[in-house]
Amino acid sequence: MFDGDGWRLHVHAFVLRSGTRTILIDTGVGPESAPAFVWSGVGGTLDAELRAADVAPADVDTVVITHVHDDHIGWNVADGTADPLFPNAQYLIHRADWDWIAKGSEDDEESRTIFEAVLAPLERTGLLDLVEAPVELTGELLVEHAPGHTPGHQIVWIDSNGELGVAAGDFANNPVMLLQPGVNGDTDTEPELAARTRASLIERIVREDRLVLSTHYPEAFGRLVPDDGRHQWRPAG
Repeated sequence: MFDGDGWRLHVHAFVLRSGTRTILIDTGVGPESAPAFVWSGVGGTLDAELRAADVAPADVDTVVITHVHDDHIGWNVADGTADPLFPNAQYLIHRADWDWIAKGSEDDEESRTIFEAVLAPLERTGLLDLVEAPVELTGELLVEHAPGHTPGHQIVWIDSNGELGVAAGDFANNPVMLLQPGVNGDTDTEPELAARTRASLIERIVREDRLVLSTHYPEAFGRLVPDDGRHQWRPAG
């Protein structure tokens, strides 16, 4: 939501069940010990919300990381530890994103802090799965590369019994970007590519009337509605 002249950032993660699989998309801001708490000032509640949904960390077999910005990877590890929170899961990260932040960590203190705190433990424990999308997780879920926001940004297409959706990561993390796909955020690492990717995804989402699983809007679920040549966000429900 907008708060005066500012934008109040929401952060959502999603659990998907497909057949016998339990798949988590992103791990959010994380606890107070996570790197994102430095700027967010608010600890994430993913652990509590999973408990409320009767999902134990050991139940999750796959964690899809849409990209390696710190508000999407904070609960990769348990609070105050270097132990992966989801011990039975493979963490899917696009190779381009891993290479990008690993290289950045050599010279940049912030990137190094993020990498060592919530990414390197995955590699040390053998739970890291570096992918080059597309990756078919199940017959209902397809991970696809959607670069620009970060080099390895990826999304998850959902096709389940005729119901269509997409977990869209940060393809458009402010509704203004739906009205004007060429507008970029400060966190888009490759602005021109991000804009092209965004325009292409908007076209497909609208054409196929897909439900959007939104990371940063107040409403976690909604649709993109055509409006005089542009598109508006309409919350579902």
